[in-house]
Amino acid sequence: MRNTVLAVDFGTSNSLVGAWADGKRIEALQLDLLASDPTVMRTLLYFPNADECFYGVEAIKQYLEREMEGRLFRSFKSHLPNRMYLGTSVGDRILTLENMVGIFLLELKKRAENILQRDIDSVILGRPARYSLDAVNDGFALHRMQKAAEYARFKNIEFMPEPLAAALDYRRKLTSEKIVLIGDFGGGTSDFTVIKLGPFQFQREHVLGLDGCSLAGDALDSLFMSQKLGTYFGAKAKYRMPLGNNWLTMPPSISDRLNFPAQIVHLKEPTTYQYIQEVKKCAPQGADHKALERLTVLIDDQQIFPFFETIESTKRSLSDNEKSHFSFYYPGLEINSEFNRGDFETWAEAFKGKIFASLDRCLQQAQVSAEQVDLVCLTGGTAKVPLVLNEFERRFGKQKLQTQSHFHSVLSGLIEAAELYGKGLLPN
Repeated sequence: MRNTVLAVDFGTSNSLVGAWADGKRIEALQLDLLASDPTVMRTLLYFPNADECFYGVEAIKQYLEREMEGRLFRSFKSHLPNRMYLGTSVGDRILTLENMVGIFLLELKKRAENILQRDIDSVILGRPARYSLDAVNDGFALHRMQKAAEYARFKNIEFMPEPLAAALDYRRKLTSEKIVLIGDFGGGTSDFTVIKLGPFQFQREHVLGLDGCSLAGDALDSLFMSQKLGTYFGAKAKYRMPLGNNWLTMPPSISDRLNFPAQIVHLKEPTTYQYIQEVKKCAPQGADHKALERLTVLIDDQQIFPFFETIESTKRSLSDNEKSHFSFYYPGLEINSEFNRGDFETWAEAFKGKIFASLDRCLQQAQVSAEQVDLVCLTGGTAKVPLVLNEFERRFGKQKLQTQSHFHSVLSGLIEAAELYGKGLLPN
């Protein structure tokens, strides 16, 4: 029996924390009093130097007040399954990815302990159904999360798939047995579970299928860069090295990093940045040279974060409108572009295919057809994107769909799991 168990929904974009303490559920804690919703903390780390770190909305505030010096990290959770990504540096301080995640988890823990007025060493951590489709990379990501949780000074650590946590939350609302499909769409992963739910004690055998893929909101954001906006920053720039005869194109090691908020920040690292400057010197005057100058401004003047915030706003606008105007104004970095939903959905066909392939695997694993599913519960902002929502309606019928736009469904289920864990009743 444990008196207190923390429930942590550590997300690519946002994180939430609740608890089970002294025999009671403690709903989402107000971790970030500067946020519009204090229970939702942006998953952000800002290091103005090697010795200071800020989190959440305060990270953005300090980043702007300090004229965007130092390093601001977002979406760093998405690196977990990447065995090639070891970490980065801030000044002379080396930060492994496990350290970065652990630093953020430790801050969540400290804030929760301050609110609850006690030390806490037990945690239920949400995890995607799959960090990666590759089983080895998935296991590697989970190992990294274990190390990060240990860095955050947790001693008793349990992981629960996020769609399963959402299912546990939904179970509390049912009065009869149902076959339920849960779809949880975050910033970095899309996860599914098929589960038998009802007003009875949860057992692991009630989970009929569990699957997911490492594509979600950030992947949709990346389409704006890869399909159109990247050309403004030299993604297809041509250059010729001194004494060379061949024209070269910007290598994928640079152009691919342009597309994702978790990766583009690393263009500032010395070796990569120096390479970009060499390419700029070797590009002919004209459109390509101007594009590389924009890229330099984007990096030097720390405009990466606000630029991707504008992309995300454009994506949300296309959920409600057929067209959206993209505008970004900064000296040397003025960009205006039009986007329409039809083009966006064409670009997203491969994304959609992979998302629903993971759903098909989940249904096959559960040995359940779409007709046998009684209810479909969707959580997260990407679930409201028309190309995703329309496909669910086509497959299951609109009458079966229940969309939950709030961020708290997964956390609520993790709190229930924390209660079961605290009482020693969490099934193995």
